[in-house]
Amino acid sequence: LSRFQKHVHTYRILPDEENFLAVQTSQGVQPKRFKTLPELIQLYLQPSQGLVTTLLVTASNGLSTISHEYLKSSYALDLEAVKQGANSLPHLNKTLEASCKRLHGYTLQPSICLGLGDRKYRLVSIKVIEVYGKSQQFTETNVRVCVCVCVSQVKLDVYLADLTKIGKSQKYSLNWNTFTHDKIRQLIKSQRVQNKLGIVFEKEKDKSQRKDFIFASAKKREAFCQLLQLMKNKHSNQDEPDMISIFIGTWNMGSVPAPKSMGSWILSRGLGKTLDEMAVTIPHDIYVLGTQENSVCDKEWVETLRCALKDYTEIDYKPIAVQTLWNIKIVVLVKAEHENRISHVGMSSVKTGIANTLGNKGAVGVSFMFNGTSFGFVNCHLTSGNEKIHRRNQNYLDILRQLSLGDKQLNSFDISLRFTHLFWFGDLNYRLDMDIQEILNYINRKEFEPLLKVDQLNLEREKNKVFLRFAEEEITYPPTYRYERGSRDTYVWQKQKATGMRTNVPSWCDRILWKSYPETHIVCNSYGCTDDIVTSDHSPVFGTFEVGVTSQFVSKKGTSSEQAYIEFENIEAIVKTASRTKFFIEFYSTCLEEFKKSYENDTQSSDNVNFLRVGWTSKQLTTLKPILSDIEYLQDQHLLLTVKSLDGYESYGECVLALKSMIGSTTQQFHTYLSHRGEETGNIRGSMRVRVPSERMGTRERLYEWISVDKDETGGPKGRTLPPRAGHDYVK
Repeated sequence: LSRFQKHVHTYRILPDEENFLAVQTSQGVQPKRFKTLPELIQLYLQPSQGLVTTLLVTASNGLSTISHEYLKSSYALDLEAVKQGANSLPHLNKTLEASCKRLHGYTLQPSICLGLGDRKYRLVSIKVIEVYGKSQQFTETNVRVCVCVCVSQVKLDVYLADLTKIGKSQKYSLNWNTFTHDKIRQLIKSQRVQNKLGIVFEKEKDKSQRKDFIFASAKKREAFCQLLQLMKNKHSNQDEPDMISIFIGTWNMGSVPAPKSMGSWILSRGLGKTLDEMAVTIPHDIYVLGTQENSVCDKEWVETLRCALKDYTEIDYKPIAVQTLWNIKIVVLVKAEHENRISHVGMSSVKTGIANTLGNKGAVGVSFMFNGTSFGFVNCHLTSGNEKIHRRNQNYLDILRQLSLGDKQLNSFDISLRFTHLFWFGDLNYRLDMDIQEILNYINRKEFEPLLKVDQLNLEREKNKVFLRFAEEEITYPPTYRYERGSRDTYVWQKQKATGMRTNVPSWCDRILWKSYPETHIVCNSYGCTDDIVTSDHSPVFGTFEVGVTSQFVSKKGTSSEQAYIEFENIEAIVKTASRTKFFIEFYSTCLEEFKKSYENDTQSSDNVNFLRVGWTSKQLTTLKPILSDIEYLQDQHLLLTVKSLDGYESYGECVLALKSMIGSTTQQFHTYLSHRGEETGNIRGSMRVRVPSERMGTRERLYEWISVDKDETGGPKGRTLPPRAGHDYVK
């Protein structure tokens, strides 16, 4: 995947038609004869010409010591294992992995399989994958990201004994074509075949070539795409990122100290949808960790998290926000390189305990801007008890309406509409409505679908009672509560309380949901729980997200007399009200200098006593003038609308529209839902267009647009990946 132009030659072991093997270096193919296994190992570990030594020659002078130690001691163990029938060399792998640590910012992933005699004798070249950023040894000017496309007639599983019998008429060939990252035009994921990926390369000027690859699994394909995205992002010419990765973690710690190791939580390892082992070592840009029943003091907890991240990523993460309500905590840590990109940090908390005055239940929240994108994070602990569904629903609504986060100018809107991306997580405490024995039987058979159908949170969401238009990744891991402490083998479903015996059926109490503006990029890459952290009766839950972000835009074309306009042809809204007053619309956006108002509606009718249909024509609707007129700026902007009554200036519904699909010379239709204070209150439709001057039409491809989804043989349209179950995206 990576090649270092000056320091590293690429060695590949190739079948040689005359005898055993040949070595291909960057200077060409050089014949090399091997009669014994030690000779081949010697090639890889010899200080003068070995591959590992060549990789590490500038990183460490101590490698020759490592190689001699292996040949002196562990090599004999590997050789004996091979004689006994083994087809791998574990001690050699350990030696290589130990050597890899000398590379600092670069991780070597050995993929080696050696045999002896007439057994399998295969060697796959060591892959060098850049994951941690700049290395002390290799500067960016010495790095070129490339993909090697192998067109091969050679089977990797060829035996040595077979190779010696190959005649000249049966010549094997191996051809390598190298395409640098800037020549890769697009990655196309197959939707029908989950482990298939098409790569479109630039062949010649204005010509391209597509090659399809089959990976071992869908997870391997995703890891490969993530690595290529990371490399393309790192070596792009853009000053600011247009995509970042975010880790969200939630854990009810059970009022006990943190365990010595939290690696599986931080590395998203365990059960459910997890990251591939290649992608798991890539550090995220932002870590947001929410805990409940956390008795550790704030300072100690932050330091524990920072040390854990340093151990696993070798990066010093900076805390930008810590908010606590009793034992409910949220901590946000970011890479140091992003500190200056984060602004407008806000923090808030809401109590929902007894009489809404105790903080044993409630929520803590953090909000901030990352360049031009707004983020909100809410960690909550809702009322417990199998039967208290309505109380939990009310907890959610109280938090939604009272948590003071985000732009204060958006007070008309609840926090579910104030942020480009809002993440809501915690111990939500929703339970399963099913007999305990049936639940345990389904869990033992790993059949989760029947349980998810009786999950209280899913049922309440289907009724639009809570988390209106939020998304959640599919759950493929067992219920995270209530385990016997000290193991993950047994659920303890009875608990003695002062009021008597309480039944706590196994449930998915710990959840991560999110809500994003329409036509933004967000993909959940993992959603699962750990299976080795056993100090609490809850298992920690993790989710990782790939999120599109926008920069603080600066026009490269200077000022101009040409102005972009946002024009409405008509709007019609159906609002839930028995009132027959007149209404007007307020428009908010960061692309406007100030909010604007329409005139009162000029049409009004009602087919139902509880609903009112109101309409505006172009004469009643104001033309909006954005601050900047560049299409690259406008396609990232959103417009917030609120429908208000004239008699009390009370809002009857709010919504958000993406300007991106409204840009053009003709009017475009929109249709979406209205909500107010967390409840759906109607819908709104209309015609509008965003008119951009021709001189401002230049734009660039975003990194997340580099990957598309192909419907393959079904003949369906191609499109960018969308978040799973993203029912909130109504805008065409």
